[in-house]
Amino acid sequence: MRLGIGRTPFQISERADVVTTRRIIRLFAPYRRAVLLVVLLVAIFSALNAAVPLLTQVVFDRALFGAGGPRPGLLALIAALAAVVAAGAAGVDLAQAWISARMAQRIIHSLRTRLFGHLQRMPLGFFAAARSGEIQSRLANDTDQIEDAIKDTLPSLLGSLLGFLFALGAMFSLSWRLAAVTLCLAPAILWVTARSGRALKILSAAGQRARAEIASIAAERLSLGGITLARVHGRDGHEAAVFAAESERLAGLGVRASLAAQSVLSAGHIFFVLTPYIVFVAAGLMDGITPGTLMAFVVLQSRLYQPLWQILHISTEFRTAQAAFERVFEYLDLPPGPPPAVGGAGAGEVSVAGASYAYAGPEGETRWALREVTLDLPAASTTLIVGPNGSGKTTLGHLLAGLYEPAEGSVRTGGRVCLAPQEALLFQGSIADNLRYAAPDAGLDDLIAACTTTRMHERIMALPDGYDSVVGERGALLSGGERQRLALARALLSDAPVLVLDEATSALDPLAEREVVHAVLRRRRGLTTVMITHRFGGLDAFDTVVVLDGGRVAESGTPPQLLGDRHGLYARMVRAQAVQRRAEIAANMR
Repeated sequence: MRLGIGRTPFQISERADVVTTRRIIRLFAPYRRAVLLVVLLVAIFSALNAAVPLLTQVVFDRALFGAGGPRPGLLALIAALAAVVAAGAAGVDLAQAWISARMAQRIIHSLRTRLFGHLQRMPLGFFAAARSGEIQSRLANDTDQIEDAIKDTLPSLLGSLLGFLFALGAMFSLSWRLAAVTLCLAPAILWVTARSGRALKILSAAGQRARAEIASIAAERLSLGGITLARVHGRDGHEAAVFAAESERLAGLGVRASLAAQSVLSAGHIFFVLTPYIVFVAAGLMDGITPGTLMAFVVLQSRLYQPLWQILHISTEFRTAQAAFERVFEYLDLPPGPPPAVGGAGAGEVSVAGASYAYAGPEGETRWALREVTLDLPAASTTLIVGPNGSGKTTLGHLLAGLYEPAEGSVRTGGRVCLAPQEALLFQGSIADNLRYAAPDAGLDDLIAACTTTRMHERIMALPDGYDSVVGERGALLSGGERQRLALARALLSDAPVLVLDEATSALDPLAEREVVHAVLRRRRGLTTVMITHRFGGLDAFDTVVVLDGGRVAESGTPPQLLGDRHGLYARMVRAQAVQRRAEIAANMR
């Protein structure tokens, strides 16, 4: 089957390989001097290695079997010279390794931080669709493979190529006829390499995808939520079976990749064993080949084919690294999300003009979450956004915070917007560390004031270490309500001109929620606050209520105005919640 106009899949993949190789080369551009120095040192090392076998010719033809018999003085001199050459080669190789390692660390540091920064700018939809284990695999495992390639594989490849050239030159200096015979044998091993390299790359890429899948399964299933879900539903065995199946698939790919690589090396081994005997036969058919020349030539032949052997091994490693490069480049090529549209409104003001937003459905269809929403929130105002489930409340909150870009219309804010979501994300560390994430320079008095507002201070002081108490991974050592109070205090410390609370108090009981919300509004007097909630009974301290229904603004006005329309959606929802609360109270009294 042909793709495009006159291009086979093999040709397309070949072009992709060329593009990837060019991008890899560009990574070395800022380190031209280091690259040139490495090339120079590798060239010196290769030249010294090629010079040692030439001493073998002198040993055999002059020092051992020359006219007059063995010459101990010349043998000692040659041995001393060989020691100097070997020591010099070792020193040069050590310097090259040090420079290569430093260069590799700088390149991989730059690539890793560039990838991390690029991922931070990706739209939220990317993270909603991607699996965290896959992202972590590319950021950690793939960059580790790239580091090995830059530090070890590429210098080794350079050394092998130069070693091949220097050995070939020395062989021609000894006997151009034997060198020609040896050179005619080289294309066979190169042909084996070219035939197997592409298959090995495909297997390596499949293996990296399988490792990413295993990382994703482990990240999801071994999290606190994943373990809890599996145990309450009795799915422990099922999860173990899923992991075992994926691990078995990875093992199978590993066996196939090892077999592909070893088949190349095995073919090369057979080739390298036979070639000296081919040279012996050729030397027997030629005149003027001395024993010393033949011995030096056989040693050089090993120095010639040894680089080819190394190139075989390096090519297998490079194919693996190339797949890792492509996976990292794939992420770097993804377009980042647009920056938040800050500006175009006065300080603390929010202007939403005809904003619409859509999600892609499971079959790729467009599902509109918001349609033509228009809002104007003055500075220092307080706004309550309510509506039935699925009415678009959270989507609107993400638009206000600049986390989503509207498909139509615009969202303008006068200053930074801080969003406190329903899921209170806390990092492993102390309570103080988590609070200072929003305000690194905040003092203890600032932390206490914010936590007092959210009614969290007394709970913190009851802990053994107070504000230095560790919250555990994702705040696991705190209750859901405590995590929300702590996250809300963190948001207050930011002192953002606009604060959006998206179900940020949903884990609190109604009385506690009312108390905390009123305290937050008092603290933020003079700043803009927007609260999104599904439980709004008793929250009458807001200037404006916006009611969403079906992704559109159904009602808008002050709480008394909307309650005055008994047939309006807001009034009906308030009455329904009041009936529900009375039923809950009656049930608790039984």
